[in-house]
Formats: sequence, C-alpha cells, structure tokens
Amino acid sequence: MFGPRLFVSYRRADSAASARALFEALKSRFGARRVFLDTSDIPYGEDFREVIRKEIARSDVVLVVIGTQWLNASNDKGPRLQQPDDPVRFEIEAALSPKRRIVPVLIDGAVPPAESALPESIRALSVLDMAPLRNETFDIDFNALVNQLYGRMPDDVGDELDLWYRIKAIAVAWPFATAAIALVTLLVAWSGALDVLHLDTHVQRLLLAAEAPNAGEPVLLVGIDAASESALKRAFGPADTAAAWRRDHARLIDRAARAGASAVVFDIFFERSTEADDELAAAARRAAGSTPPTRVIFGARQLEGEAPDLRVPLRQAGQWGSLCLIDRGGGALWSTPIAIAPRDAVRSGELTTAMYPSLALAALVGEPLQAADVSRRVLQFDGPLRATPVRFSGVEPIRLDGRCRIARAGDDQLTLLLRVAPAGHWRDPSRQVSYADALDPMRVADQRFKDRVVLVGATALQKQHDDIHVVREGIASRQVFGVELQADAIATLASDRVPRLPTVDLQLVTTLMASVVGAAAALLLYRWPAWWRRAALLALALAWALIAWGLATRDIILNPAHDVIAMLLSYLALRAAQWAAQTFHRLRRPST
Repeated sequence: MFGPRLFVSYRRADSAASARALFEALKSRFGARRVFLDTSDIPYGEDFREVIRKEIARSDVVLVVIGTQWLNASNDKGPRLQQPDDPVRFEIEAALSPKRRIVPVLIDGAVPPAESALPESIRALSVLDMAPLRNETFDIDFNALVNQLYGRMPDDVGDELDLWYRIKAIAVAWPFATAAIALVTLLVAWSGALDVLHLDTHVQRLLLAAEAPNAGEPVLLVGIDAASESALKRAFGPADTAAAWRRDHARLIDRAARAGASAVVFDIFFERSTEADDELAAAARRAAGSTPPTRVIFGARQLEGEAPDLRVPLRQAGQWGSLCLIDRGGGALWSTPIAIAPRDAVRSGELTTAMYPSLALAALVGEPLQAADVSRRVLQFDGPLRATPVRFSGVEPIRLDGRCRIARAGDDQLTLLLRVAPAGHWRDPSRQVSYADALDPMRVADQRFKDRVVLVGATALQKQHDDIHVVREGIASRQVFGVELQADAIATLASDRVPRLPTVDLQLVTTLMASVVGAAAALLLYRWPAWWRRAALLALALAWALIAWGLATRDIILNPAHDVIAMLLSYLALRAAQWAAQTFHRLRRPST
C-alpha cells in the first residue's frame, strides 16, 4: 500500500466524534492496517505502554489530535496532561524520544496550546506546525493534511491514491477480461471472422512483403500460349484436340527426361479419356526409369471417391497433385492447401495423418506423404528423414469455394502461404519458355531443363480461359495465370523460407501480451487528455506492428490485427473498471 504508517493519538473526552471521523477518513485513504488508533487497537490484557512504544516505533508519523478540551481535560487530581501517568502525555513523550515525525491536528476550532501550558517533557510540541481540520472545510483540510503526510505538492497524493484504487480495480478485472478477450480473439482467429473485411488478409500480405519473393530458380515455366497454339495449329482446351496435346505432353516429358529435368509438372487436369492416354502414361514411366529419374506429376482438381479425378493410366504411371489455389480475400493473399488432414485422420499428440499433396509439394518431394507435425509445422514422408524439413504455414478448417473439391467439409487443410512474385517475374524469358519452343531442341537448349522443375500450364491463349486470377497489391491489382501462382508455390517450398502462421499456444501468448500492454496503457494513460491517449494507443499499435514485421523477416507471420484488437479491448475494459472503482471510492469518501 502507498503512504506512511500512522499512529493516531487523541483523548476520548475531547471531541471524540470529529476524531473518529478523521480516523475513518485516514483508514479509507491509507488502509486500516496502516493506521493505528490508541483507544481501539490495543487488545485486552496487553501492556498499554509496551504496545504504544512498539506501535510508535513502527510508525512513520504520529498524529496528535487536539480538540478544544485537549489541554483542559481534568480529573480529581487536576489537569490530566500535567499527570505523568496520562496516556496522551506518554504517547507524545514516546514519539519525541526516538524523534518520530509528529503532526498536531487541530479539530473543532481548537487553538495551538501555549508552550507554558505544556509539561516540560512535551513542550517541543508547541513549536510544531499544526494542521487545522475544520468541520465546514473538512475535505479540503483533510486533503491538505494527507498531502503533507506524503511530503508532496497538493493533489499529488490524491492522484496516487486514485492510482492505487485503479490498480486494485485492474488487478480484480484483468484476469476475467483477459480470459474473455483471449477466448474471443482465438475464436475469431480460428473461424476467420475477420476475413469478412479481409483485415487479416491485408495485414498478412504486408508482413509477407518483409522478405523478398523467392527467385524461383528450380522452376522453368513452360507456357501453353497463343504462339504455341499457332505453331501447333490447334487450340488448347477443346475436347477434339485433347489427344493431340497429350501426345505433345509425352514428347515434352521425353525431352525433359533426356535433358535431366528433376520433374515435369502439369498444371492441367486430365478428367476426360483420350486415345493418347496410354502414350502419355508410357512417357511418364520412361521418365521415372531414366537416369537420373524424372518424376511426372499430373494435376487434379477434384476427387472421384477417395482417388483423384485423373485418368487411371496416368494415375498409375506418375504422381498427382492438387491444383487448388485459395484466394484469401480479394486477391490480396494467396495460399494453397499443401496437404489435407481428414476429419477422421489418425492423430497421435501433435502428429496427424496427412494426404492429398498439392501440385507444388508433389513437384519437389517424391516420397509418399505420411503425416504432419502440427506444432512444428513440418511434413513427414514415407522414407528416410530429410536433411531439410518440408514446412507448411498453418492449419485451418476447410472453406470450400466450389472450385477446389479435393477435400471435404470438416477436414483441415495444411496451408502454404504464397509469396507472390512481382509483376513480370514469371514472364521473363529466363524463367518461361513457350510450349512449342520447348518441344524444339533448336529453340530451347537441353541445358535449360537440367535439374529444373518443368512446370507446364496455360498462359496467354488465343481465347481467354478461366485460370486467370487477380493479385492485389495495395490499391493496385493485376492479373496472373494460375500456373504462375503454382510456380510461386514451388519456389516458396524450394526456398525453405515458408511463412509460418502462429500455433494456438503462440497466438494465445501474443494475445495475453497484447492484453497486458492494453492494461498498462489503461492505467498509465488514464488521466491523459483524450487526444494524447489516442496518439499513445496508435503508437502502441504501430510498435506492435513493427515487432510483427521483425518476426516476419524470420518467416513468422503473426496475427497483429487480432493482437491489436485484444490490446484495445483490454484497454477499454480496464479503463471502464478504473472509472467505476474511482467513482465508487469518491462516493464512499467520508465527509462531515
């Protein structure tokens, strides 16, 4: 508790009502345990003088309450103050002996006693500055007395005592407020409620910009474009040209395998049967048997039962990967479900069964997907431990958007946040070649394929197709092809710089920390002017954002929007609690 320990000396026969009011007021300000009253705090059976000596020795200030009858109170032996066994005289002598601070308090209009009227042992009392305590100005005089007891300027003590009551209010309210705020923010984070306004999306997009996009060295993008359609004399997409395109896909696989490509990946779905399926499957098998082997990955956009909707010969000859891309809000942020944890998956602690790899994951990892460590954000495969772990960004409930039907409602998706490359990155000739050119060794050298992930997909066709997406960068937006986003996914995984969203426990820790900051702000800014308070809260929010930015440079993507909301809710809740406590205290403050 703030403030000195007080010993109150007064004579019961001398203005007892006013003295009692002073005692109660002191208790309300300093606490009952820090105010000792000689006539009510001595237990029965105790040695009065010994108790008085101990209490005065423990006290910082001795208040001597002097009323109109304090000097003249008498008994059959005469004036009591002149008698050596007078308790009040003994208390003053005990306070003067160790040189305790003594503050005489004049009540009920009493005047300071003359030095000659006091016994010699306590005459030093007459030269002390005495504090008036008048009935008509009790509150004013009492506050001045308290200020003097603290040794501070007027009003400072009241402020500090208000601070104490506000601290007590925060101590009581904060655990309940924090638990409620943490629960609400975690539910908001889990449910994606803030995605309605794309708030999380835009904040996370900005945090992803803390690190430069991946260069994409493993990827050679082979674009099926209008020039390829013209050179091959057929449009891409119609059913009657599908078999011819698949024969060309087989030629491309053979060429890439001979040149030493690590994988050939098709950002194309193969849901219709054609007469060329066996030729394409044979090319995939030849690639797998080459030295070194070249893996072939076919895309799938939906399931057929528990298997991908992919022609059986192709499914048996190569690997497959999900084509799903997820727009997390107006094109501001993109992700892909790198794998799915089914709702009925086998779980062991933080490990859960994982299946249905994304196109990017299948492009880089040949071993079958086995499980996911949810706490470490690491995938496990059926094979030897990998020197570099394959990471994912986070775990989220499935939100089906109609275009990606690889998972079921109730499943969890293991999300990979994409660092989208800047405009023109994947259209640079060093990273992309035309499909028709890739088939011609005279136009694209074998060296371009060596050790590369050859990603095949539709780009700028003669007729616009539906695999075109919007990427928003602030208020500006641009269109990108789906195959370019798949290239971003492969580059993100290959870089081992996967952005990681916070786990539930880390999110809880940051939320609690934000709540603590909000509580401290509510306490320290309580008496600041409104505009200063708002500026300080804005500065705190910006500081939190800078911390989140610093962590983003280490690929940890927090949810600062949730944390700042928790901070503001904590601030508002505990500011209200302080106001209520302060108001209640003032209403209870005694007056006469």
